[in-house]
Amino acid sequence: MPRSMKKPWIINIVGRSGSGKTTLVERLIRHYVGLGCRVSAVKSMRHDFEIDYPGKDSHRYREAGAFTSIIANREKYAMVTDIDDDSTPLDIAAGQCGSSDVLIIEGFREGGGDKIEVIGGSGESPLYQSGISNIRILVTDKTIRAEVPVFKRDDIAGIVAALEKLRDYDSRK
Repeated sequence: MPRSMKKPWIINIVGRSGSGKTTLVERLIRHYVGLGCRVSAVKSMRHDFEIDYPGKDSHRYREAGAFTSIIANREKYAMVTDIDDDSTPLDIAAGQCGSSDVLIIEGFREGGGDKIEVIGGSGESPLYQSGISNIRILVTDKTIRAEVPVFKRDDIAGIVAALEKLRDYDSRK
């Protein structure tokens, strides 16, 4: 099946700020790229952000009222666009990353689908204890008893094996 005709496998990483989510995302990207997969990553933010800087042409386009501004060359492009509907990070990723084999989303707590929670040392209660749904794997260096598999941060092989089991289970639904 051509890449553009299939949906990417979605892995959603959640956790408190500073818990180590980005480090896990980097490790998973390296793992799947090493297997020959085409991997995309999306960072879901809970607060406003700016990637377009005052004085740059693309920022000037937006300041002038452009709904979308794109900067591009022969190797890559970046797009800044307003969202004027109820699109989620998953909706946006599906539209932009459809040719990927694996799509890793960091921080989309509100989304459905299976999630991995990374638990750091913040002292706050873990999300799986706070009503966040569909957390299927925990990653932490703490000793935790849970009804879902718990892996140490450096156990990428174990985390990947658990992800593959989830993927196999989901594909049979």
